[in-house]
Amino acid sequence: MPGKEALAIAISLREALETPHKTAALITPDRALARRVLAALERWKLAVDDSGGDALADTPAGRFARLAAEAALGGLSPVALLALIKHPLTRLGAAEGAHGRAIAALEKAVLRGPRPRPGSAGLAHALAAFRAELEKLRRGETSDLHPSDPRVSLTAAELDAAAALVTRLTAALAPLEGLAATPFAKAAALHRSVIAALSADETGAPVAFLGTDGVALETAFEEIALNAADADFAVAPADYVDMFHAAISDRVVRRPGLPGVRLRIYGPLEARLQSVDRVVLGGLVEGVWPPEMRSDPWLSRPMRHALGLDLPERRMSLSAHDFAQALGAPDVILAYPTKLAGAPTVISRLVQRLAAVAGEEHWSRARARGAKYVAWARALDRPTEVKRIEKPAPKPPRAARPTALSVTDIENWLRDPYTIYAKHILKLRELDPIDLPPGAADRGIVIHATLSDFTKRFATGLPADPAGALIDIGAKHFAALEDYPEARAFWWPRFRRIARWFAGWETIRRGSVAALSAELSGKIDIPLGERVFTLRARADRIERLAGGSYAILDYKTGQVPSEKQVRIGVSPQLTLEAAILRRGGFQNIPADASVAELVYVSLRGGDPAGDGVAIDFKDGDANAHADRALAKLKVVAGRFEDEQQPYLPLVLSMWKSRYGTYDHLARVKEWSVGGPDDAESGE
Repeated sequence: MPGKEALAIAISLREALETPHKTAALITPDRALARRVLAALERWKLAVDDSGGDALADTPAGRFARLAAEAALGGLSPVALLALIKHPLTRLGAAEGAHGRAIAALEKAVLRGPRPRPGSAGLAHALAAFRAELEKLRRGETSDLHPSDPRVSLTAAELDAAAALVTRLTAALAPLEGLAATPFAKAAALHRSVIAALSADETGAPVAFLGTDGVALETAFEEIALNAADADFAVAPADYVDMFHAAISDRVVRRPGLPGVRLRIYGPLEARLQSVDRVVLGGLVEGVWPPEMRSDPWLSRPMRHALGLDLPERRMSLSAHDFAQALGAPDVILAYPTKLAGAPTVISRLVQRLAAVAGEEHWSRARARGAKYVAWARALDRPTEVKRIEKPAPKPPRAARPTALSVTDIENWLRDPYTIYAKHILKLRELDPIDLPPGAADRGIVIHATLSDFTKRFATGLPADPAGALIDIGAKHFAALEDYPEARAFWWPRFRRIARWFAGWETIRRGSVAALSAELSGKIDIPLGERVFTLRARADRIERLAGGSYAILDYKTGQVPSEKQVRIGVSPQLTLEAAILRRGGFQNIPADASVAELVYVSLRGGDPAGDGVAIDFKDGDANAHADRALAKLKVVAGRFEDEQQPYLPLVLSMWKSRYGTYDHLARVKEWSVGGPDDAESGE
């Protein structure tokens, strides 16, 4: 494997240093292998003189230049933008790292989750819109932000810093943003000005053009400008990045020499006039050493000969010459991987010929001497003892344990107490991935908001055209997805089907409903000795039926829990909402009220578009199961008042295969694989 090859080579070079004054060198045409060996030697903090150099495009300055063009010409896509502004060469008129706080705030506010509109204007708009919603939430007004959203922790100072960063970015990227088809040399000049603006430090000096790689980048731009007459062809913005990469791809940046060091890395050409005590020849596989022989698609062999061009075999001959010359060192090690890029390799014909000449006996002894380096590479990071990790069992003090949870958190408490520990004790909130396309959660938020608005607006009576009114309300909420035409094209027709189904279902259901409320908040207190535990709920819909009893409804755009899951208490949302209702926890609903129905309203948009799923308990009614769910909660809450009660992960085996938000933090995949089943049956 390539990793083992690099480590084995590094070990053989390291061994040479055990002998005073002994020198060693790796000779390879494979620059990727050379970089891996350099990285492997870093564990011993050894000085290595690498004469091979790196392609300009692979240096920090080259990557920075490419990122600047990708971000500006690509509409500031979140991934490219974050890679650019987190690059060490991005200064924007300040010292290195000065914008760290602003970058973190910008990422958290608008670059995680669905991407903003393209360009710096879209970025500024997204940040301003988020700030407006955050201010609404803090004033207690209706807001698209949920109080549990991790972004609500951003302070005004952090958002001010993010806004100032966006302003600086807008000014720096302006020459390339909105660029039309332009001559390549002119586009390169604009590109250079963007790089200079992005990398200008507090003194105004563009640090991207400092250092050996920066000077090489500056030289590349100068040569493009000098040859502007030959680069006057128009380049589309989408093609410029690849064109620029091709223009600098043949430039090599040499690292400063380190005279006096005992370890070196050479390419085959540099190694011809060098002499060291130990030589390691790396990358000895077909296609690397010797290189792949390619036929000229345009010129035949006689044509190349007539023009004085080298024949394809010349490179092969030079590779064999370099190989034979390197074999003259006092101590030679041949190295080759069995796989490269995941595919099996073919050992170099040069090695195969050497093995044939040496004979089986001599070659076997040579392989045996080299096997020790492979064995050392395998053993270097092998632990002396492998222990199975134990399931985490945190036991925080009572004062740190939560005294209030929502009904939706209770399922996690029963299924996976560790989630409560991470979320409510450690105060960890999951961040959306970067540039996340709108998903099921966004669809659910839009549909819930639409139905909530419809129910509140027409609580006392339906309009003449319920489906039309619902679609009109939905259009306003779906406006948030106007930047995502694919998502809107898929969801909007499904919502229209939901609206038509819901209008018919609602018309029939209103016949038995005396009054209803939407998005109704409620809570009850549960005494726990010295402390009081508060159970909170926000019911999607509560109906007072004609007979005086109540129905509690919950809208589901995803999977609907089964009757068994509700009955045995592993999906207790509706039963606990019923318990709150029966104890007067919802405003304007008397205590000891009876709950006649618990209903999940499934809204999938397929065929059928929706379904009203009433929980038909096999034994008892909704009131009995509400009381049972509350009694069970009191037992669980009381148990966790004991400081010796740990917050274990995955205590219900039926959820063991379902990946949770904090399972990686609990290291579930480490302690649950290959050992006995630790899952408990739960209470």
